[in-house]
Amino acid sequence: MASPAPAYAPLWLKVLVIVMGLLIVAGFVVIAAEIARRMSTPNAGRSPAATGFTERIALPAGARVVSVTAAGDRVVVHVETPGGPASAYIVDPRNGALLGTVEFAPGIGR
Repeated sequence: MASPAPAYAPLWLKVLVIVMGLLIVAGFVVIAAEIARRMSTPNAGRSPAATGFTERIALPAGARVVSVTAAGDRVVVHVETPGGPASAYIVDPRNGALLGTVEFAPGIGR
């Protein structure tokens, strides 16, 4: 009985496996370099303190800030006015810009 002939992979399959292996290694190198870059400059260009902005947002007379909450990439400032509606001011924390307000008028239900 004759022994089976050894199986050889075609040349194109060997080249394809080598190229895919190199792409995987290159991808890991890029990911590692990006992680190292972000760790060395954790909040570059994103921190309000780093940009040094000062923004004044006008509130109604007698209004007081009740709370400040982070919501995604925005900051929501809950403001109450005496005898008036409560409001939510939506602010961009990167530059202090007022993006919009939401007023909650008393007595309006669903």
